[in-house]
Amino acid sequence: MLNRGVVILDRFSAGLDDLSRKQQADPLAVLRKLSTMKRFSVFEATENDAIASTMTLLFKQGYLRDTKKGGYPWTYFELTDAGKAFLMACR
Repeated sequence: MLNRGVVILDRFSAGLDDLSRKQQADPLAVLRKLSTMKRFSVFEATENDAIASTMTLLFKQGYLRDTKKGGYPWTYFELTDAGKAFLMACR
């Protein structure tokens, strides 16, 4: 049965798209934001070249590790020891 008058909104975002474009291009700003999250969506992580490049860099530098939980479009991750050390060094 169709329930009329009910609207369900699904936002595939964990907060990366709330950062300014300048912040999205800053690995430290993105890592700080990610340190408060457990997941992000592929949509927000590839929304533009700035955030896509930063996310690629954070994984390649070994600051983040994909935990293989969940499913598309969500990527669950953990902050690695290297990522934690980077955050601590930049306080």
